[in-house]
Amino acid sequence: MRKKAQQGFTLIELLVVIVLLGIVTSFAVLSMGTGSIGREMEEEAKRLHALISLIREESIIQAKEIAMEVNQQEYSFVEYKDKKWIAVEAKMFQKRKMKEGLEFSVNTESKVFKSQNSDLLRIYFLSSGEQTPFQVRINVKGEPRPYYQLTGLFNGKLTLGYVDN
Repeated sequence: MRKKAQQGFTLIELLVVIVLLGIVTSFAVLSMGTGSIGREMEEEAKRLHALISLIREESIIQAKEIAMEVNQQEYSFVEYKDKKWIAVEAKMFQKRKMKEGLEFSVNTESKVFKSQNSDLLRIYFLSSGEQTPFQVRINVKGEPRPYYQLTGLFNGKLTLGYVDN
């Protein structure tokens, strides 16, 4: 009598594969949950980069002198109008607070500003296309690394980089 060749998988083999897939999936889900502050840091850095790019273009196109004011955990945009600084009216340039759990520091040629201080710092964007050279660093509160760094040069060039080590 001849035995038939075994075809397919046994029930034990299928159960082992299902358990392994469950373990791998649970690790993937857990790791995504802890990375949310990292995603918020990235979103905030990209948002600030986009806002500064837009406000700089607005300054050139509208022939206005505009500044970004940084104070503690928030930043806003103001324009020089009628010999005084007033808030930019466009809704997209409204005052914004840093998201909970994030902190930032700003460094210009003349002053270093950390978000814990209450001093006001202005970064100027001139209608000629020039701007105050600056560095903005955004990181998770209490953790110096990793961080995003937004660098603006005198000629208006902006770069956004991620530093991990």
